[in-house]
Amino acid sequence: MIDPTMHDDIRQRSSTPWMVAALFVVIVAGGFFWMTYGMGVKPQQKAETPPPDAAIEQIKQSLSSLQKSVQGIQADQQKLTAQLSDIQQKASVQQGAQKLMSDQLGSLSARVDSLQSARAESPADSSQRRRTKR
Repeated sequence: MIDPTMHDDIRQRSSTPWMVAALFVVIVAGGFFWMTYGMGVKPQQKAETPPPDAAIEQIKQSLSSLQKSVQGIQADQQKLTAQLSDIQQKASVQQGAQKLMSDQLGSLSARVDSLQSARAESPADSSQRRRTKR
């Protein structure tokens, strides 16, 4: 008869080559992926290397120049805003003066009209007065 412990030894011996083969496949696949992705990452890292110091300085100078330009434009904008406000205030004062003159002219025109109508009535009255006096 076959001893049961021998049966377990046979099973362990027959599964060992499969485990060794599976481990070998995993190691080979890991090496393949490491070589593929390891090599693929390095060129990208080289492409992403920082620019030389001269290029950085040029970029800094360009940014500084742009900042100065923006500050100059903002200062000019503030000056123009102040000038526009001053012009609007002067225009408002001038409109007020024009309205006052227009009102005064209308008042004078009404007085002249009333004087003319009084004058037109007065010769008729004066002729009646002359007739009555005689």
